[in-house]
Amino acid sequence: MENQIFNQKFGIEQLVAASEAARNFSGLRKSAKLAPRLILENNKPDSVILSIVDYQFMQELISTLQDEILELKTIARIENAKVNGIKKQKFDDFATEEDKEIAKAVTNWDISDDELFD
Repeated sequence: MENQIFNQKFGIEQLVAASEAARNFSGLRKSAKLAPRLILENNKPDSVILSIVDYQFMQELISTLQDEILELKTIARIENAKVNGIKKQKFDDFATEEDKEIAKAVTNWDISDDELFD
């Protein structure tokens, strides 16, 4: 995944005063399709306007990174279990009464492994 939004810093042409953004929002939207715009309020960064393409790219990247982090955490837990051994704990030792009721209801289901893992 490669996108221009992460390959650049804000240049002077991308800085927009909040008052100018308010006066010329239509122009700001058009220019944001070329490159993100940094809105300044009292000469301090306040907001960013960017194209929907850049926004969607960022959302996809975030989702991908979240998936990769989960995978890395899972691998680390598996490795930790291999190194330190797996500590077994009985269900009844940690389950709440509600958990036990759910488990009891599930044990009464008549579903074969073949049906369950079809």
